[in-house]
Amino acid sequence: MTMHLSRQLFVIGILSISLIRVSNAQWCYPGNYLTIDVNTSTQVCLSCPEGSYQPNYGQSSCYNCTTGSYCLAGRAYPDPCPLGTYQPMLGATSIVTCLNCSAGTYTQNTGQSTCSNCPSGYYCPGGTNNLVPCSSGTYQPMVGATSIDACLNCSAGTYTQNTGQSTCSICPSGYYCTVGASNAIACPLQTYQPMPGGASARACLSCPNGTYTTTSGQSNCLLCPSGYYCPGTTNGAQTCPIGTYQPIVRSISAQSCLSCPAGTYSSTIGQSSCLICPIGYYCIAGSNSAQPCPAGTYQPTQGSTSVQACLKCPSGTYSLNPGESSCSFCPIGYYCPVGANSTLPCPVGTYLPSMGGVSTASCLKCPDGTYNFISGQSICSICPLGYYCPVGATAIKPCPSGTYQPATRIISSQSCLKCPNGTYNPSLGQSRCMVCPVGNYCPGGGSSPIPCPSGTYQALPYRALVQTCLKCPNGTYNSDVGKSSCYSCSAGFYCPYGSTSQQACPSGTFQPNEGGISTGDCSKCPSGTYSTNPGQSTCLTCPIGSYCISGTSTPQACPSGTYQPIPGSISDQACLPCPNGTYNPNSGQSICSICPSGSFCPIASSTPVSCPSGTYQPKSGSITVQDCSICPAGTYSQYSGQSACSNCPAGAYCSAGESSPQSCPMYTYQPSTGSVSAKACLSCPNNTFTTGAGQSSCIDCAWNWYWYAGYCQNAANSLSQCPPGTYQTIDPNNSSQVCLECPVGTYNPNFGQSNCVLCPSGSYCEAGSVNAQPCPTGTYQPYVNATSVQACLACPSGTYNPNYAQSTCSICSTGYYCPVGSSNMLSCPPGTYQPIQGKSSIQSCLQCPNGTYSQSGAQTSCSRCSTGYYCPAGSINMLTCPSGTYQPILGRFTIQACLQCPVGTYNPTSGQSSCSICSSGYYCTAGASSMQPCPTGTYQPNTGSVSVQACLQCPAGTYSQYSGRSSCMVCPSGVYCLAGASSVQPCPSGTYQPIPQRTSSQACLVCPNNFADPTLGQSTCSG
Repeated sequence: MTMHLSRQLFVIGILSISLIRVSNAQWCYPGNYLTIDVNTSTQVCLSCPEGSYQPNYGQSSCYNCTTGSYCLAGRAYPDPCPLGTYQPMLGATSIVTCLNCSAGTYTQNTGQSTCSNCPSGYYCPGGTNNLVPCSSGTYQPMVGATSIDACLNCSAGTYTQNTGQSTCSICPSGYYCTVGASNAIACPLQTYQPMPGGASARACLSCPNGTYTTTSGQSNCLLCPSGYYCPGTTNGAQTCPIGTYQPIVRSISAQSCLSCPAGTYSSTIGQSSCLICPIGYYCIAGSNSAQPCPAGTYQPTQGSTSVQACLKCPSGTYSLNPGESSCSFCPIGYYCPVGANSTLPCPVGTYLPSMGGVSTASCLKCPDGTYNFISGQSICSICPLGYYCPVGATAIKPCPSGTYQPATRIISSQSCLKCPNGTYNPSLGQSRCMVCPVGNYCPGGGSSPIPCPSGTYQALPYRALVQTCLKCPNGTYNSDVGKSSCYSCSAGFYCPYGSTSQQACPSGTFQPNEGGISTGDCSKCPSGTYSTNPGQSTCLTCPIGSYCISGTSTPQACPSGTYQPIPGSISDQACLPCPNGTYNPNSGQSICSICPSGSFCPIASSTPVSCPSGTYQPKSGSITVQDCSICPAGTYSQYSGQSACSNCPAGAYCSAGESSPQSCPMYTYQPSTGSVSAKACLSCPNNTFTTGAGQSSCIDCAWNWYWYAGYCQNAANSLSQCPPGTYQTIDPNNSSQVCLECPVGTYNPNFGQSNCVLCPSGSYCEAGSVNAQPCPTGTYQPYVNATSVQACLACPSGTYNPNYAQSTCSICSTGYYCPVGSSNMLSCPPGTYQPIQGKSSIQSCLQCPNGTYSQSGAQTSCSRCSTGYYCPAGSINMLTCPSGTYQPILGRFTIQACLQCPVGTYNPTSGQSSCSICSSGYYCTAGASSMQPCPTGTYQPNTGSVSVQACLQCPAGTYSQYSGRSSCMVCPSGVYCLAGASSVQPCPSGTYQPIPQRTSSQACLVCPNNFADPTLGQSTCSG
């Protein structure tokens, strides 16, 4: 416990505490020592005093601080004096005891007790922690130098290339060195300097005539070689030009370069002799190259001096290239005149069988029955089978189609024979005719077989007449020409004698057997079944929601408002009326839907009947309009088909059965919801008013208005002016001015008017109206002078009105429907479409047909279902075909359209239009969503395998370590592999096996004596 406490104190840095009380023989941390407190006789840890340190735990004393260091109180280790200082005493207590090194000394490390003398080649200012080297070109021979002034310049004839040198190096021969040189300077080209220690450029001597140097910095000059001359200038050795030579050393001028004599040449500079002109060439005096004799000539001797030495090739020979020493014999098939520089071919239709031809007269015409279509030939080719060749033929001429020619060396077209009956020849140049195939006939001399017409067949070869084409028997057909047999008529069809195609049994009938002959073989579909398409072998069971009489081609859908739950129904009596409280908006249904709240459904309803505005119906399954309850006083329902009524808003009142709230008139207010009569409308208090009807509160008159006769009036108006809602006239009884209320159908918004304004269309005006009252949304009012809200007419079905005070309603758009009194268009729901304007009910929203869908509402058409998906009628989204299936056709509508992947294929993802071929090394069963790998020890080399039986066992001598392989690996030497091996079997120790692809342990041979190998699976034995 105490040890744990002292460690915590050490971790948080409380090392400066001079006294730590301990018990039970504890140890102290580094930087402290253990002693006895004289006052309490207990063990305590004291910090090491200044000038001492303690690096260990649990010590009873501290060490003296070492030289080169100092120790503050409580130190575990001495602190070293920094670079450039030293400390020679033990027990130093602070950094001020570290003394700076004196000039001429230095320290290279911290913690030093003395400073080292500065070595030669360097100088050391006082307190230096590094040596300062003398620069290149200087030297410093003494120990203990204190400044750069100790660095001396190298004398002339010496140099130092590196810094920090104690002596200078002697300048080498070929160079010179000035005072303070850091590098030796090379003597330039064409000079030399034979002695070391050169002190200036004057030490460099020019090379004598007939000598030179190749580089700077030389101690001697070289003798000028033959082929060169050396004039003793800075240019060095100069080469003699091409076409010359120079045979001696140490030449000094260009005049020593001599022109090559005729019959020789030099093609490169700096030559000591010229070359002899070779055979096939000639060389004039001073030639820098041998000149070839031209093509068509030759020259058989060396050293020729002019072109006159080149001789023309004799007739029957040629030289193709310049520089020939002899001419070649003209080859067979060619001729060569005198001086020929190429061979000339004998023309097509001729040949020349010997060498040395001299002109076209040497070329012979090809004999009868041979030809030559290429020039330069030594023989003519024999005219082949199927062709003829007149004398001197340059090409073979083919016998025409429909003929043949079975011999060679034929010379005219009269030898081409007409193909016999029952054969034909489609090509030119044939040696025999082809057999007329089955299904065709061939009159003699034909170039192609003539196919037997459709509706006939012909089963034998070698036929020559159309009469051999036989009509197809009853119950068979042939839609193609040139057939050897007829097809059997399929079930669902009939085929009379000689039919060219199958005749489909009409819709509403079936034919279950092959080989039907006439319509008499087509039977009517029994009652309760149907066949929609022609050519059916069976009839389908009539679906639920429909009925099928005998011979039906299309099921008759039970009408809307009915249902039919049993398949195979035979008449319309099977269509049952929807019970009370249910409905069916579509035909062909097997069940009816529960009538929704806000509506009622009598028996056989095709659509729910909406409860009228001003009523509500909270329950589903209602039967009659009597189930629709009148909205209680204080509520209203603006629209038909409501399951609850809305609370009457503030500023209005609602009597029982209201379809819209009645606004409190101008200058009255009504602050609460749910008011039931006009009595709830309160007159505005004095000095307040309303800006219109239907207000929940009144507002104060403006500061510059005053209250008069129950109205706020402008101070500018006379007190005698009539207020808004009235007009001023003369009382006939006493001829005084009186204010009369505006009559119904008029209004007056201003003071002091003598007449009222006619109420505009889209509004109504009750007696005393200050402003025209707008007809509400969902209504219209086409006339002026309307007197009450009853003049506002509900928008007819198929129209709507989103604004107040309108004289007409707008046509409902496609994709929407608008019941009577609509203030907004109602969108057809997802899964339906509506293509016509002016529709009035949700029943006009048509369910998306099978194979289509619509994802959002208000659509005018439905989208076609994609491949890989199916869409039942009324689909909002496409439904994906699952993995392991495919669906290749647009517009499918049931999951049965999702076809199982055939054996040998697979599909790993849903919503696909095709399946993938199973890879080699795998197999795929029907409906596979993934490939199954062939197991280890087997292989499968083909694609499209259908079962594990397709996985072949690896032959003996091979193995397959992994599953899903298309081939097996060869068993290597040193091991053997049994049939079906998934791994190699090593030969045992002491044996070897040098040959790959071994099949059993008998292939493992015993190692000879003294060669046994202890390792398994070896191909050789150890020595």
